[in-house]
Amino acid sequence: MLLWVGFAVLTAMVVAILLRPLLAVAAPDAASADAGGSVASGAAGAVYRDQLTEIEADRARGLIADAEADAARVEIARRLLATAAADGGTAARAPARGSLTAVTMTLAAALPIAAIAAYLAIGAPGQPATPHVSRAAPSETTRGVLRLVAKVEERLREHPEDGRGWDVIGPVYLRLGRYNEAVNAFQRALRLQGESPDRLAGVAESHVLANDGVVTEAARIAYVSLQKLAPERMEPRFWLAVAAEQDGRFEDAAAAYAKLLSEGDEAAGWRPTVIERWRMARTKLGLATDPPPAGKAAAAGPTGKAPALAKEDVDAAQSMTPDARRQMIEEMVAGLDKRLSENGRDLEGWQRLIRAYTVLGRREDAMAALKRAQAALAQEAPSLEVLGALAKSLGLAS
Repeated sequence: MLLWVGFAVLTAMVVAILLRPLLAVAAPDAASADAGGSVASGAAGAVYRDQLTEIEADRARGLIADAEADAARVEIARRLLATAAADGGTAARAPARGSLTAVTMTLAAALPIAAIAAYLAIGAPGQPATPHVSRAAPSETTRGVLRLVAKVEERLREHPEDGRGWDVIGPVYLRLGRYNEAVNAFQRALRLQGESPDRLAGVAESHVLANDGVVTEAARIAYVSLQKLAPERMEPRFWLAVAAEQDGRFEDAAAAYAKLLSEGDEAAGWRPTVIERWRMARTKLGLATDPPPAGKAAAAGPTGKAPALAKEDVDAAQSMTPDARRQMIEEMVAGLDKRLSENGRDLEGWQRLIRAYTVLGRREDAMAALKRAQAALAQEAPSLEVLGALAKSLGLAS
């Protein structure tokens, strides 16, 4: 509270300083109206009385005629009346200048109060400030990433036909929010390295993000190719439905969303988003939006991936002791390991398993999982490249 009072006092002082010229103009004028005006009127009256006495003396001595004396007296009377009128105007202006001073003082007091009231109404006084250090410079991790990007960019300027280099830097551009550069990198990688699910997904996502969520024709073509190359992936189906919605084909969009919902897992993390889009498309068609299509209750959806944790599972994990939480995580990792042993064509699942073993400090298990993944995906060169990059980033590469 003292801080706000201090701000109000400082604001009032600044306003008073800025309005000081108005006060300075009003004060001297008022003083001249009171003092100078009365002195001037008194001196003028004395002069005119002396002139009247001289006129009577000249008349008595016969120096001027009666008519001339009367005319002189009338002129002096007129001048006395003019002087009196001027004194009245000065007195009338004094209250006006006094009211100007009152307005100035009121303004100086009201401005800080109004400013504080407005800030409390629409501002965020309780919001913590961003530390100056974090505003002034990027983190060490960010600086390290930027240095690596600069090195890769320098190499690509010297060797623009290095498809592997464009393949590496494309996802980095995407994560840094440099979407137009990501589009260029993914397109070059596609041209030099050939089509792969990750490259097609990268170029499509970059186009969408670069255009504020609009599925451009280039993105649509990439998603069509991705759907043909990897029909089990959900994102091309979703974004092609969005493209239909953006083109005004709401019936096609609603049907595509409904198919996704009916074929997907009820616990999938993307389900609320798809339900919302389905309802929007149905509303445009004037159709009912409840209930949404039911999904599968199985443990795995159309992509063969494990479902996300339910909210109650997350809450339970947060309330556990560290030992109990670690035991639960290890049980989940064991379940994922078992599922991948039965179906090893899930690249994302292998990545999660390898990372989980690494985080748990089980390096030998991580190495073993990496070898199993490479064996299961031996016929998929792009997947092997992803696994190689992951192993290198985790320090598992031999």
